Amino acid sequence: MQAIILATHEVRTLLPLTDTMPGALLPIVDRPVMAMTVEILARIGQKRILVSLYNQGGSIASYFGSGKRWGVDLEYVAQRESWGSAGSLRWVAGLLDETFLVLPGDQVVDVDVEAALAFHRAHGGLATVIMHPALPGAHVPHLALTPDNQVGAHGTPYAVTGAFIFEPQVLQQIAPRTQADILADLLPALATCNHPVYGFVMQGYWNPLDSLAAFHAAQQVVLYSAVQEKAPDLALGGPSERVRYPALSSRHIVPGVWVGPNHSIHPSVKIAAPVYIGDNCYIGREVEIGAGTVIGSNVVIDDEATVSGSTILRETYVGQLVKVEGRIVTPATISDPESGETTQVVDPFLLSRVGTRHEGPNRLALNLTRGVAGALLVVLGPLFLILFFLTTIVTLGRPIVRHMRVGQRITNPDGSPGLYEFSLLNFRTRRRNGRYTLLGGWMERWELQRLPELINVLRGDLALVGVKPLTPDQAKLLTEEWHQKRHDTQAGITGLWYQQTDPSSDLDTIIIADVYYTATRTWHSDVLLFLRTPAIWVRRNIHRHTSKAMIHADHGRSMEPLS
Repeated sequence: MQAIILATHEVRTLLPLTDTMPGALLPIVDRPVMAMTVEILARIGQKRILVSLYNQGGSIASYFGSGKRWGVDLEYVAQRESWGSAGSLRWVAGLLDETFLVLPGDQVVDVDVEAALAFHRAHGGLATVIMHPALPGAHVPHLALTPDNQVGAHGTPYAVTGAFIFEPQVLQQIAPRTQADILADLLPALATCNHPVYGFVMQGYWNPLDSLAAFHAAQQVVLYSAVQEKAPDLALGGPSERVRYPALSSRHIVPGVWVGPNHSIHPSVKIAAPVYIGDNCYIGREVEIGAGTVIGSNVVIDDEATVSGSTILRETYVGQLVKVEGRIVTPATISDPESGETTQVVDPFLLSRVGTRHEGPNRLALNLTRGVAGALLVVLGPLFLILFFLTTIVTLGRPIVRHMRVGQRITNPDGSPGLYEFSLLNFRTRRRNGRYTLLGGWMERWELQRLPELINVLRGDLALVGVKPLTPDQAKLLTEEWHQKRHDTQAGITGLWYQQTDPSSDLDTIIIADVYYTATRTWHSDVLLFLRTPAIWVRRNIHRHTSKAMIHADHGRSMEPLS
């Protein structure tokens, strides 16, 4: 059997969530819904999976990559035009040469694939529609199923899940490079040619994610399924539906509570299971988190807020004293799943995106960083004042130079993405003609011109540990998808870039170090990088002086007369 996932995102059914992400990446307990489909196929040993892409396909391919983390090989087939569900199958007809399973990438279809395949092979037809008992409120097509399991004009109506099993001969019924739909065009064409279409009624959980209510229900079903799997003795109620394999990314720390790495949760926080908290989350003082809450990665819940029975999507800031009950929250909207109403929130102190200029890092980390920077300025104060006084004299009153640099990714006031720009402060070491000042060469040799960067830390422009501050021109050269990961982290005075590169390193070497740091950073590693910096500073300067001495020695030997 072959398998193909339709992730073309040609029709957006779940607004406003699909305004900014394709349906395949809709998060179900902080994991893309398509990940559940890939895992179902991986569990039955399906190693090769085709994925049909069209709208926003790059973001899907970027997340899932080659599929190695699931033990499968994902092969992407990109469309240049919108072909419809049947047209997408015709587009990849050359790759489908045996019985193949079609699964939607934007729905939860917890189907027993082996049972469906056995049914298909038993009836010997060309097509099987995977169906589900009708769901109240679901806006999906229905087909009638006769007692002998054939799709016909009369019979019991069942919902069409969007999953199918076909023989490759059915592709001959679809004209090439033509927009066509499986239900509207392909199945009627098969009936016209006297090829019966059969229906397999699945027994597992199915959710078309066609409404905010359905999206909210999926969060609850997967979360409570995980509770039943990890803590079966914990009686918490919740929805009756269950999924077979409720894989969650975070760690199960106590019965019914999952928390991701790199979190900061104040000791006064009250949590009522079940609750899921993703990676890199900050939960402030006296926050209350009620049962059925799903908090995505990189979320900030500020002091004294209350969140219960809600889904907070990733990178969302929830302000102080804000109360959220039974809602779906994004960085800009709050939605009521029951009524389907969505409210835009424009007050950044109530709701906004984590990483915008006014938010910066979480408050605890920011205060700690500023405290350490202030302590360093006190300790290094005498040296700072001496260099400031001497530089003022040799530069005729212009001791500080400002270099334009860019840092982490932000959202601009108009909603567009951008990079945070700031002026990096250094002692002036060169004149306008490029020559060193009286102290310039010595300060650069020992990197003492960087001391004013501690003021950037106090201002919030820099972290103590982060990626390297880049010039705007350097940032424009980062055009690859993997380059962009470094922009998720604030620029820092030191970091992996400082310890693994030197001033002569090229940009590619620096970016590799930055991307690796961003992907693997923890607060433990940041502390170690910071503590190692003095030793690295000594080693860098010794190496620099040794290299210069060897160059001068070699130059001297080359000038000796031959004897």
